[in-house]
Amino acid sequence: MKQTERLIFGTILMMAALISGFDLVADYNEGASEGHLVLEAALFLGSIVAVAYLLRSWWDARKSLQKTGHRLRETRADFKALQIKARPYLEGLGKVIEAQFVEWVLSPAEKEIGLLILKGLSFKEIAFIRKTSERTVRQQARAIYAKARLAGRVEFGAFFLEDLLLPCETEKQKSAKATPET
Repeated sequence: MKQTERLIFGTILMMAALISGFDLVADYNEGASEGHLVLEAALFLGSIVAVAYLLRSWWDARKSLQKTGHRLRETRADFKALQIKARPYLEGLGKVIEAQFVEWVLSPAEKEIGLLILKGLSFKEIAFIRKTSERTVRQQARAIYAKARLAGRVEFGAFFLEDLLLPCETEKQKSAKATPET
């Protein structure tokens, strides 16, 4: 339930509670039957409980929103710090990628497409960004792979990521580390 809906509903319930409370007192003073007074008391108490429930849920939602806002600010600060820390590495990677593109003799369009492929965009998305057809992007991507002597998109991405990742240890290497030499 949205906050404005909760406010409207709470206001209506509060008005119902007040009206039924005044009516209960008036009916009691006029000597209304016990059954009628019990019914009106139940309506009054139900309205009060519903208003209390709405106030409590509003308070809980507000506290949750404040906590979420605080966590979001912390996460943004952490992300910004990580961006600053990673910047030199990303700039270095960018220079390596650019140098490799030069070595492969890619055209400016092929360089742009190569970068967009490395960023993970689909051919359709690249075509939209470059305001060209998807077929043209596919052809240019094939030209990139041919110049790089790579089989396709996966090998193209792996070419640049391979050196960034730590080498995988084989089971033999792990066991050699675990058992000290005598």
